[in-house]
Amino acid sequence: MNSREMRRLSNAWTQNPWPQHLEWLEIHGLRGWAGQRIDFEFPVVAIVGENGTGKSTILQAAACSYRARGGGRSLFASDFFPDTPWEQVTGVTIGASVRQGQHSHVTTIRKPTIRWRGNPERRERHVEYLDLRRTQPINARTGYLRLAKSSVAEKGYEDFDAEKLARLSAVLGRDFTRARQSLTCQRRSKAEQFSPVQY
Repeated sequence: MNSREMRRLSNAWTQNPWPQHLEWLEIHGLRGWAGQRIDFEFPVVAIVGENGTGKSTILQAAACSYRARGGGRSLFASDFFPDTPWEQVTGVTIGASVRQGQHSHVTTIRKPTIRWRGNPERRERHVEYLDLRRTQPINARTGYLRLAKSSVAEKGYEDFDAEKLARLSAVLGRDFTRARQSLTCQRRSKAEQFSPVQY
């Protein structure tokens, strides 16, 4: 698209935007985000970056900023950002501005401590989320769905040797100087007596 076409698209969007669209997202306390805002100033927005820079986080935050319309299945932040034995998600706020006609509605979903709040206040819209990441989400990986639960705890870890580290770097297209594999235990009681988990 040349610059003239971009100017025409920009002018058309500014003068007569779609009747309902997401104006911006603001993410705080999640996967390295610290209050940055992403503005959606065009009907089509490309999000570009290296692996691990937050592209999927933006799309997931957008998807869970709406409630499903017409009895469809709503997507929730807990679907995308679950608590696991190695990460407890707390102190998170996802703010969004939804444009409907001439009015903008600012909503937030947040997890100050152990529970997500603000879901009923979300605006309604049909949402389709297609996960096309190179690395699968944690709840889709073989064996991890069983491990990523509050009843499982991390008891230690093993560092990757040089061969595994080189393979990981090649797969993700990024040089890693250190990586480790978690070793987990199953909680048996509130006293946190553990037994090994096989995986």
